[in-house]
Amino acid sequence: MKTLKEKTKKLVAATERLLQDFERERSERNNEREKLSSRIEELETELKDMSAKSAKASEVSISNPINQSPDTVALSAENIDALVEEIDACLNLLKI
Repeated sequence: MKTLKEKTKKLVAATERLLQDFERERSERNNEREKLSSRIEELETELKDMSAKSAKASEVSISNPINQSPDTVALSAENIDALVEEIDACLNLLKI
């Protein structure tokens, strides 16, 4: 009888530790998800701003192509590509 009680106590203690670990991990995942969501929102805002700037720049370049160098166009495209890749990476992490 004593052995059964001891085993039961050990089992209950192990179960409690597992539950605590599970709750801690779930809390950490939720915190990470919130951080990633916040970062995605920041990147989306930045992407919208850059898209607006790009649209404005393309209007200027259409009306006056001499004012914009190819380096400026390439830099803007590189920034937009980098933002899109970072947003994709964040979205993939959220799908975990």
